[in-house]
Amino acid sequence: MKVIFYIGHHKVGSTALQTFLALNWRRLARHGILYPAIETRGFAANLARALGRPGQGVEQEVNVREPHSALAYKMMAEVSDRKVPPQFKRLPSSPQMMLALQNQVRLIQPEAVILCSEAFANFGQVRPELIATLAGQFPEAEIEIYCALRRPDDYLVSWHGQRLKVGEQVAALSDGGAEAYADNIHFNFRTVVEPWLQQLPQARLILRPYGEILAAGGSTEDFMAQISVPAPEGLVPAGHANSSLPRAAMEIVRRGNHDLPREAAQALSHYLLTQGAALKPVANGDVEMFGAELRARLAERFAPIHDYLSGLLGRPFFADIDRLTRTLPVPEAEAVRDLLARIPSEALPRPELGDYILRLRKEHAI
Repeated sequence: MKVIFYIGHHKVGSTALQTFLALNWRRLARHGILYPAIETRGFAANLARALGRPGQGVEQEVNVREPHSALAYKMMAEVSDRKVPPQFKRLPSSPQMMLALQNQVRLIQPEAVILCSEAFANFGQVRPELIATLAGQFPEAEIEIYCALRRPDDYLVSWHGQRLKVGEQVAALSDGGAEAYADNIHFNFRTVVEPWLQQLPQARLILRPYGEILAAGGSTEDFMAQISVPAPEGLVPAGHANSSLPRAAMEIVRRGNHDLPREAAQALSHYLLTQGAALKPVANGDVEMFGAELRARLAERFAPIHDYLSGLLGRPFFADIDRLTRTLPVPEAEAVRDLLARIPSEALPRPELGDYILRLRKEHAI
């Protein structure tokens, strides 16, 4: 039997892949590929699929779609001060989840098991022994580790937007926010990969640059093509699963998270997430979020990390690593002013948001 760990990174299409695996649970299981559940809602969803009666949209339920994120966060919470994210509700203990995994493997006897979560990227930083604990549930298995990594400037912008989208209060990337990640998994990608190789030295590593994943068609297509288990015919595509804020909207949402009550800030974020593209902001690929000096510091700091990754791959890991020092044509502040001028303050979902946008326009001399 093979066990395939998808360990992320964050913001590289993991939600789309998890949705795909949940949506195709029955087809994959009949082909000998198990995407195992870890608690009652997942078991119920899989039973419904096995009976040909799947609930409409059940794969969008987080415990069904992302069972191994629930497992990963629970494992980390049990050995550290980290909390399980609130969307994962009423979880059993991790030993109970492990027993559930073992029972499914024992009774179904799959050819391959896929454990898929971007949260696994945190194990090395929190406690590397968690890797051995999880892999130890499958003592006779051949192990493959799939890890996707995104060029750090693009990644940091995407991760910044994700944190803003869920309401976190963070610094601007250009004002200390980017450099705050210097020593953790969000910039030092070595801390993602190396602990897995140290804990599982016999595993086959599949290390993928995000640009090559996009060229292959996306996270699902690349993952299924790279692992050593052939996929069955007739799998259903999952589509886009995790929408992002326009770059021009990020500073507006960041300010709102600091300045507004939580419900109002969430309403502003949701509006810009769903309607922002229709306002025709400056294209993401043109908005400079760092500045030349900060890009130079990031490039210097990332150089030994890139050397490490390149050594694992046997060639330059990011073929476009030179773009890390290349500034984009439109400064973030200019893109923000342009978008503020386009937001119809009278059409916002809450009256106080219109007043807030007018306040920001004054601050930006619009």
